[in-house]
Amino acid sequence: MAGQLMQRSRYFRIDWVLVDQLAIGPAPRAERHLDRLREAGIRCVLSLCAPDEATPPAGLGEGFRTSRYVLPDHRAGRLPTLAELETALSHLAELHQHGPVFVHCVAAMERSPLVCLALLVRQHRMSPERALDYLMQQHPGTNPLPGQLALLHELRIQQTAA
Repeated sequence: MAGQLMQRSRYFRIDWVLVDQLAIGPAPRAERHLDRLREAGIRCVLSLCAPDEATPPAGLGEGFRTSRYVLPDHRAGRLPTLAELETALSHLAELHQHGPVFVHCVAAMERSPLVCLALLVRQHRMSPERALDYLMQQHPGTNPLPGQLALLHELRIQQTAA
């Protein structure tokens, strides 16, 4: 039984992208996941998936400032637009004013890494390739689609043109 519990808690990983500022992981689905977020010092949660994709635990709204902005993933049959990515970054910036943010989608492979990568490109002036290398070290589950990476290049071009 203890081995099973250990495996379950190991499944809900919290990886820091920017220490004490931005963390990434899979969707919290149980109260024990919320306990882990609290223990890690997380104060805010940004969800990039619909509630029916990963049902949030009842206590999510208690003790966490939350925001939900649904981005499409590979199942949607389309890529997020640059405007959608910008909106997700706005949600992240708003939450960040209130403390460390945990950003998630269902499995933390596409959408939440994309938003974290966009933040690294936008605020830390990293190239999309450098941001991807960095994020893959911090969060090994990172697996954005080629079209999502192309979106980061658009974001960077827009940023340098501004």
